[in-house]
Amino acid sequence: MEFAILGPLEVLVAGRRIDVAGARERKILAALLLAADGRSSLDRLVSAVWDTHRPATARKQVQNCVAGLRRRLLRAGAPERILETRPCGYQLNIGRHELDARVFVDRVDTARLATAAGRPDEATLHYRVALAMWRGPVLEDLDSQAVAASAAWLAELQLSAAEEFFELELGAGRHERIVGDLMRLCAEFPTRERLHGQLMLALHYSGRQVDAHTVYRRLHHHLAEELGVDPGADLLQLRDRLLSARAG
Repeated sequence: MEFAILGPLEVLVAGRRIDVAGARERKILAALLLAADGRSSLDRLVSAVWDTHRPATARKQVQNCVAGLRRRLLRAGAPERILETRPCGYQLNIGRHELDARVFVDRVDTARLATAAGRPDEATLHYRVALAMWRGPVLEDLDSQAVAASAAWLAELQLSAAEEFFELELGAGRHERIVGDLMRLCAEFPTRERLHGQLMLALHYSGRQVDAHTVYRRLHHHLAEELGVDPGADLLQLRDRLLSARAG
């Protein structure tokens, strides 16, 4: 059995998608998948289902939903102990390899170790495989503030991993390959300075010096208008270095 949260929530058995009907069951499953060691209190599951205005019967409704979810997973072929009751809540028992987010984290950790050991080609491969696992924003089909808050660290790790991957690609001279991805991410994260610096470098080394400077100006304008700040010293130094190279 496989669970996927790097995008819309999916449950698969032997490659076949299992339908988890009902928004409440899906939110509960998502909260359990995001919880450390798959363990969550009943109150946390209630918060995952109702951000505000929870009914008086909320705890009982969650208990019923958990029971229904367990039956659905068992019918799909899950082992008997897939979802167990604990004194303060519930425990979802799955292996690390059964959840795409855990596989992603392990891949990024392996890539970072390879980088630290001076094996950039190996690291690049692991980053590429890890980033390709993403099908969209984490659990983008669920409307739950609590679930979104629990998943925020994964989105940040995805961005950090992408930046580390781009750094390796730039170091290997593969700047033209990453221009499109960097443009997309810079548009999505208009205040992320490291991404913008990497895009400036990729454009500069692709012979697009004017475009590289335009990226800096756009970021400078956005930061000033939205946050009232200027780009950091590192980005300013990069801009000056690229301008000097262009003039030379």
